[in-house]
Amino acid sequence: MTSTALPCRIGFIFSVLLAIAGPLSSAVAQAPKQIVVIAGKKSHGPEGNRMHDYPWSAKLVKVMFDNSNVREQVQVKFYRDGWPADEHALDNANCIMIISDGRDGGLYAEALQFESPERVALVDRLMKRGCGLVTFHFSTFAPDKYAAQILEWNGAYFDWEENGVRKWYSAIKTTNTDVQLRSEDHPTLRGVRPFRMNEEFYYNLRFQPNDVRLKPILNVPALAGREGDGNVVAWAVQRADGGRGFGTTCGHYYDNWKNDSFRKLMLNAMAWSAGVEVPQPGVEARYFEHNEISRALQGIDGNARAVVDDKPINVLLFAGNDAHKWHNWEQTTPAIKSLLERGSRIRVEVSNDIEDLSRKQLQNYNVILQNYVNWHDPRALSDASKKAFTNFLSNGGGLVLVHFANGAFHFSLPEAGGSDWPEYRRMVRRVWNHQPAGAMPASSHDSFAPFTVEMGASSPLTAGLKGFGVSDELYFNQQGDEPIEALITARSKITKRDEPLAWVYPYGNGRVFQTLLGHSARTYDVFEAREMLRRAVAWTAQRKITFTEGYDDPDPKPVATSRAAAASE
Repeated sequence: MTSTALPCRIGFIFSVLLAIAGPLSSAVAQAPKQIVVIAGKKSHGPEGNRMHDYPWSAKLVKVMFDNSNVREQVQVKFYRDGWPADEHALDNANCIMIISDGRDGGLYAEALQFESPERVALVDRLMKRGCGLVTFHFSTFAPDKYAAQILEWNGAYFDWEENGVRKWYSAIKTTNTDVQLRSEDHPTLRGVRPFRMNEEFYYNLRFQPNDVRLKPILNVPALAGREGDGNVVAWAVQRADGGRGFGTTCGHYYDNWKNDSFRKLMLNAMAWSAGVEVPQPGVEARYFEHNEISRALQGIDGNARAVVDDKPINVLLFAGNDAHKWHNWEQTTPAIKSLLERGSRIRVEVSNDIEDLSRKQLQNYNVILQNYVNWHDPRALSDASKKAFTNFLSNGGGLVLVHFANGAFHFSLPEAGGSDWPEYRRMVRRVWNHQPAGAMPASSHDSFAPFTVEMGASSPLTAGLKGFGVSDELYFNQQGDEPIEALITARSKITKRDEPLAWVYPYGNGRVFQTLLGHSARTYDVFEAREMLRRAVAWTAQRKITFTEGYDDPDPKPVATSRAAAASE
């Protein structure tokens, strides 16, 4: 091979590799930008009082981005109560947002980026590799000894000292006033309109003289600050190292996130600081209430997206019939409806006519809940209703079966044998049979009485729940050949065995949950029984399971789920 042939051959191979790697290179180029939000510990009163609510602001930012029009372009991770213990968590950050206190003389503590010389050195390294930095309200406070760093990283700071003594160069004023937009062609102001807000504004900030990098973003004339830049309360810089900085002294009141223009400005600023091309209408995301945030973050780790599942789960609940009063359907039905509708996510419509299976548009519902049995009713379900029912499940609908609903449409039903529907026994894996079946005795139950329920197979329906006491009928000898794996069990006084009381399985593309609990409304006096039924509705609807029983709790504790359980979601 000649010396000239070798470069040609190498060039050919290289071009082939480039062609092969083209899509991969494109994918790398389009990799989402990493935004890390670091929240300090709550100050200014208890968490949830909507002032300096750092943890809630961090959680809200993540949920807003994860449900925004740039959700494919960013990945957001947040840390609350201080700097992440593993500082390698910031290795790939394209932008860091600090939401924390700052030191004001002998009051409070340094902003997180200034907690120690080592922290300052770390942030400096991150900035020099092009990471963005966003400061927010109190985290704009900085000591003079780090003035050079913050002015380089971020462009401005609240100057509270003179030679180590608390003597403000900057100032604070709380007012409800108009906010002007400056540098309106800047990407952080895309889609933002002039607005009014009630805020604890910091102003008369310390800027680097003649900083050609700096663009004022928000101006508040009512502050009457120093001539020039004294009324500037938000700003942006494009650093020579390729990184970007943005700061605002706004953010005292949590409710200002509800302000459409302020919210869009902040989302634009974080996206821009991370190197995202801000869309012309701006980053669009609505404000989310605390309960929505908690549900979206349920079981979310790291950069995983916190999707807000705000579409209602529509349930068609069948109840009855009049001939079998002692199953208390007239009391259990409103109890079930009430517990499911405790939040706004689940909507329940009740029908006392099973033939509504074919009269109603089942595609408008996510789940059918059976609290029905045709006791002493020989009428067979119409062919149209049978077809509608099986099609609903086969096409991905959900089915929840409560207590004696497993006895419906069975040849052994007293005075109702003519209603027998064999397919129902495929839809319902364990059914009540009034007659012995070979070596299997007839179905039966312990007398209505208190007993203890134990947790069985691992499932998102029971994750985090513990065994509980309940007053109910404990069913046993239920008939069926298809396999089941018990989610909960209880020891029968009659059989002396641990009897399965709830399980899940597929039917076509649909999901089925069956529970043998529910003889009376007293079942739902128990939290675990309520919670499991609520989760069952979400699971059968093939929707995310979230913890919503704690609606009155501002920060309900997440329900832990195993890797396998999470995968089933």
